[in-house]
Amino acid sequence: MSTPDNRSVNFFSLFRRGQHYSKTWPLEKRLAPVFVENRVIKMTRYAIRFMLGRRKKEFATYELIGMEAKTVRNLFLAENSIIGTGAFLLGSLVGTGLSGLLNQVVKNIFEVPHTYQVSFSLQAWAVTFLFFALMYGFGMLRAAKIIRHQKVIDLLYDNRKNEEYHFKSFRHSLLVVLLSIAAMVAGVILLGRMLQTQTNEAFLYLGGACLLILVGVYELHRQIPLLLHRFAKQNLRHKYKEENLFFLGQIGRRIHSAGRTMAVVAILLTISLATMFVGLTMGAGYKANMKAYYPYDAGVAIDAPLEKSSMDSIVSFTEEHCEVEDSVIYYLYAVPKKPIEALSLSDYNHLREILGLSPVSMSNNEFLVHCDTWNYMDGIGQGLKQQPELTFNGWTLTVAETPILTEPMEQYQMAGTKGYVLVLPDEAASQLVGEKIRLALKLKDGGYPELKSDLKQFLNSGKWQPELQSGQQLPEKVTMGVTVKAWGVANSLTGFTAISFCGLYLSIIFIILSCSVLAFEQLSAIDKNQKNYAVIDRLGVPSHRQASLIRRELSTVFLIPLLFPLLLTVLLIAGAQFFFGEAILQQGLVPLYGLVTILLFCAIYLTYFGATMFLFKRVILRPEMR
Repeated sequence: MSTPDNRSVNFFSLFRRGQHYSKTWPLEKRLAPVFVENRVIKMTRYAIRFMLGRRKKEFATYELIGMEAKTVRNLFLAENSIIGTGAFLLGSLVGTGLSGLLNQVVKNIFEVPHTYQVSFSLQAWAVTFLFFALMYGFGMLRAAKIIRHQKVIDLLYDNRKNEEYHFKSFRHSLLVVLLSIAAMVAGVILLGRMLQTQTNEAFLYLGGACLLILVGVYELHRQIPLLLHRFAKQNLRHKYKEENLFFLGQIGRRIHSAGRTMAVVAILLTISLATMFVGLTMGAGYKANMKAYYPYDAGVAIDAPLEKSSMDSIVSFTEEHCEVEDSVIYYLYAVPKKPIEALSLSDYNHLREILGLSPVSMSNNEFLVHCDTWNYMDGIGQGLKQQPELTFNGWTLTVAETPILTEPMEQYQMAGTKGYVLVLPDEAASQLVGEKIRLALKLKDGGYPELKSDLKQFLNSGKWQPELQSGQQLPEKVTMGVTVKAWGVANSLTGFTAISFCGLYLSIIFIILSCSVLAFEQLSAIDKNQKNYAVIDRLGVPSHRQASLIRRELSTVFLIPLLFPLLLTVLLIAGAQFFFGEAILQQGLVPLYGLVTILLFCAIYLTYFGATMFLFKRVILRPEMR
């Protein structure tokens, strides 16, 4: 007899490595220093530059009254060292608490028993402090160099200098846009090639695809806002309508001064949406498929017409290793001239009892179909409408009132071998030949992972002596499979938890980083905006118009980096559904969690937008105008 492993889909088989999930949970201790600190360099530079910009005039005043530049520099370094130390300690405290929360979220996704637990890793904390000290130190040294070498007059009037813009021709921008779109299309093509490649070349395709797509996103977000701004300024009727001239000036200044920042933010948002989608979909797909792959604690499937008594010794062997609460031995019957197998109603209801499902009743002249594979249901439903009667061996059966049932019963090995099975009355099923025999077991506490190897060893040791049904012959090739739920959980969970944790962790990091950069970019130019809005206030622009301008301005700045990341996420969801939809044994799961990803992301993004709007209005507008 051949004993192949359980059926598997590529969606799952990539991650089965024979390790227990309990060894994988300290991921946050290894990932936190690496991911966080590699992504906050720019954020640290923004913060220091912001504080320096707000205090340049103050430092110039100190030097004018006789304080040495060296003393001013040391004062700035001391103040910011205290602020940085406090921020690091507070961040460490909050991060440690959130790591336990994220750990809980991932465990909850995979339905692993857990309790909230805060774990502190001294090694991770030390590495994090080292990275923080290097980044913050370099940022402060750069700021100190500016204080020491910049002239007093430059410190006084730095925020009044005109910004220098480097305009590029329309043809150049349009050419870059077309090349960027071509790069993104090429990246999508490489992704398709990657999915069709079974060798290590797939990693090269994946790397090339990601590089081309991210470069395309960056350049599109650099050029398209410039082109749109140029077109808007050429429309004179719109340009000089109400306060549009002021609005276009504000947006133009932001596009030119912070265009690269918004392009980088667009890349980070793309990565964030993609990793969140992968993390959530992996967890949901794992749960859906595990329910369909392993509904029974243990099962033995033998494609041969054996006597039911042959399976009793397997039950006895299992009882020697763990307590068996219930078991059922049943046949998959061959239906004459029909490409489908059948179960008797009594065996079917016994399986439902093991799974905790309510029994099904039907009359002796009815039949139904059980199908837990969603992509077959439409075809089966249409077939039953076209042919509502089933005739064999002198029996004529009609379809039951509820023709199709869909609870997970593992229908590629245990309750069928093609993803579906007929359920017939016992008397009708007894007229058929039981070509395949099955054993489903319900074990106390779910059994243990090594039971699978123990059962396979017993079946191949010679101690098990099966008997053929009278009048039946052994097929040329006998397929035998053993399933143990505890083994499936232990060996499938490792890869999925790692990918899901990394995806959710990265998405949170990139969302926070992206939104913080955008918020800092708006607040760092608060002095210039105060002056600009003070001008239109003196010109008589009403308060509600000023508030409307602020909403339009910040909405545009926050919307620009979001356009292509959302579009690429929709394409990613559609591609995942096309390539992996059938591998996930729950209909509509990929689009559902794609929608959850977008809604969750938008909720976080809008929270940052609202906070930035609140601070911006509070600083720019007079108290009675807020």
